[in-house]
Amino acid sequence: MSDFKIEFEVEHPSEPPVIDVHYEWQCDALWMSGKYGLANLDGHEIGLSAELVQDLLAWVNSADAIFPADDPASYELPDNFLEDGYELARRVRAELPPEWVVTTWHPVQGFGVEVPLED
Repeated sequence: MSDFKIEFEVEHPSEPPVIDVHYEWQCDALWMSGKYGLANLDGHEIGLSAELVQDLLAWVNSADAIFPADDPASYELPDNFLEDGYELARRVRAELPPEWVVTTWHPVQGFGVEVPLED
């Protein structure tokens, strides 16, 4: 992690940097808040691996491909979409420095959670 560099200006120095992994139609999967302000990111901006950035993009594209823009209320997520999102969030957590907080929707518990830093 010694190569890690962030190009964003510090906006809130007393807050940790936060990344939330979630889906919104025609947006990237990562939502940053906290220390570096607010932004919707694909991941390369915060130093994630090219493979993980591609997997995050494929995840949102799988949902965008079937999103009924003319009837959003009828939308149903693809099979295993929430489980895949949680696994992607775990990978994001593993690639970011410990000071970062990573959150996402837990597919079993049914609410937003902080993804733990694993040893």
